[in-house]
Amino acid sequence: MVTDTAHRHTHAVPVHEPPAAIRATGIIAVLTVAIALVAIAFALPAARTAPHAVPIGAAGPQSASGEVAATLQKQAPGAFTITYYPGEEALRDAIRNRDVYGGIAFGPDGPRLLTATGGSPMVAQMLTQMANGIAAKTGVPLATEDLAPPTVQDPRGAGLAASALPITLAGLLPAVALVLALKREVWTRFTAVVIFAGVAGVSIAALLRYVLGSIDANFWGVAGGLSLGILAAGLTMLGLGSLFGRFGLALGAVAALLIGNPLSGLTSAPEMLPTGWGQLGQWLPQGANATLLRSTAFFDGAGGALPIVVLTCWSLLGIALVVTAALTIERRGAR
Repeated sequence: MVTDTAHRHTHAVPVHEPPAAIRATGIIAVLTVAIALVAIAFALPAARTAPHAVPIGAAGPQSASGEVAATLQKQAPGAFTITYYPGEEALRDAIRNRDVYGGIAFGPDGPRLLTATGGSPMVAQMLTQMANGIAAKTGVPLATEDLAPPTVQDPRGAGLAASALPITLAGLLPAVALVLALKREVWTRFTAVVIFAGVAGVSIAALLRYVLGSIDANFWGVAGGLSLGILAAGLTMLGLGSLFGRFGLALGAVAALLIGNPLSGLTSAPEMLPTGWGQLGQWLPQGANATLLRSTAFFDGAGGALPIVVLTCWSLLGIALVVTAALTIERRGAR
């Protein structure tokens, strides 16, 4: 009798699932929405790429500079913000310090267009086209000079732009793998992320220098900046995963891939993205890392102070989340 009762209790309770057709429809609907979100995140910034208050400069007689400003405003309203400088040297300093992307200097030898392709190839090309148009209308020859030229091996800066997604993944994937593989070893995961950030920063810099030929100066500055950017993204991801588990990892991954990466501005410039979105991207690890990369690669670190502050804050946030997760695990273990 006891055996029969025990035998009866071992039968599994039937689970009522929706019909297969309904489940398949649900999967298709979820995937459709997911693909649409990915397409919007990556395609919309590219489709809406246009200048929005791009800072440029003008130097020389106020009348000539004012004429340029009026022409640009007529051709592309709201596309540029022009700062006036007393002379060509002041404009050059502003470009080298990344205060402006380029500008036109008027002097006794005629107008000279000063660009900085390393700051943004897209903006430099756009300025060249507009300056040539102005020169054609006025009939005055225009000299050009690139103060931050690209490398001979990568004249269009394609390698640097293409590195945006790999850099994002370098800050994302190690944290995901470590959280899933090491369930409770919080400090082992932390140490691994820190070491990986340094190794990855040097590795990506080496690829940019020796394989792609996208940089040819300040190798260790580039490597250090990349390491800080990867560390900031990695520690934030690790903190979210350590504290909130799979939900935290999913949240961090979505934010990094669908928001941070498209809004980084590395493929164009923050001012070329839709108004407000480019500025938002600069406060995220991916955008700050992109700006720091261009600063270290072409401007000897100029313009990199704010990105360093942003990345440091994200790193500290990640550390705080990791510490909170470690304390939570210890309290659970004590119980």
